[in-house]
Amino acid sequence: MTTGSRSGAPLPAIALALAAGALWGALGLITHALLGYGLSAAQLGLLRLGGAFALTLLIAVALRRVRALSLRQWAWLAAIGLVCQALGSVSFSAAVAGAGSSLAIVLLCMGPLFTAAINRVCFGERLDAAAWRLVLLALAGLAVTVLCGHGERAAAELFGPRWYAGVAWGLLSGLCYGLFPIFARALGAIDTWVLVSFSLGLGAMFLAPLQGAAPAALPAWTNHAAWLWIAALILIPTVFADVLYVRAIAAGGPMLATVFALVEVPASALYARAWLGAPIAPVQWLGIALFCAGLAGLALRSGKTAAAPAAAADLPAVQSETSP
Repeated sequence: MTTGSRSGAPLPAIALALAAGALWGALGLITHALLGYGLSAAQLGLLRLGGAFALTLLIAVALRRVRALSLRQWAWLAAIGLVCQALGSVSFSAAVAGAGSSLAIVLLCMGPLFTAAINRVCFGERLDAAAWRLVLLALAGLAVTVLCGHGERAAAELFGPRWYAGVAWGLLSGLCYGLFPIFARALGAIDTWVLVSFSLGLGAMFLAPLQGAAPAALPAWTNHAAWLWIAALILIPTVFADVLYVRAIAAGGPMLATVFALVEVPASALYARAWLGAPIAPVQWLGIALFCAGLAGLALRSGKTAAAPAAAADLPAVQSETSP
């Protein structure tokens, strides 16, 4: 399948983005299991990106999707690998270290706001008031869900220099998340498997010298359980999720995909409750309900706009600055 942002299929795009977010939500559980085998976070990052790159490249070659790319497309792929994959990973880790995991996740989820702002500046597209209210409702629900949980406390003193640095890193991670659909849109028509493969490979290349995981510390080949978890890490929250997300961007545009993929956050909380027995406080259930209400409102507006002859791009309420 070749990507290319369009707006004629918002409901399929919503389904793709929700599926991608649900798969990304499994990352925490899989990481938790692999840390129990003695692997470091640095190793997991490289295994995830490097293994997914190798697998998706094989699939692209087998499907005969690999074609010569223009210099412009290589430049945008490098931007995705460097900014969205490598810098996004590093900045989120720095945000967790300075501001704590809960606040870092909330700041990461500000990605749709950056996507909307860049869409307006670069492509002349804007959200109307109703769509903004629904997006902000969903983000408020995420904030309640995360901040009222049991995330790690900040290692740095609250409102101290390191804490402010952590907040800055968190905002940068949100920008990196919000830029992915923008960069994917700028690529133009390109095969999904090629985009996912090369962006992951470039991301692994940029991360490798920064993290320096030691291959000698990997589990023994006879440790089948550990390698099954590694395969799950590569497949579920990386290959499958990224392919679905890229196809959601192609089907419904950057803004729609980045908002609905945030279902990753409540999904991860529900997975942790089901498999690890992690409690969910009543106020967190309220946050999940608010988030779902915001998404439901956006989905209903998308469906109505899809049936209208003059549907706008991305979210149903996105309009061109030049339109009346």
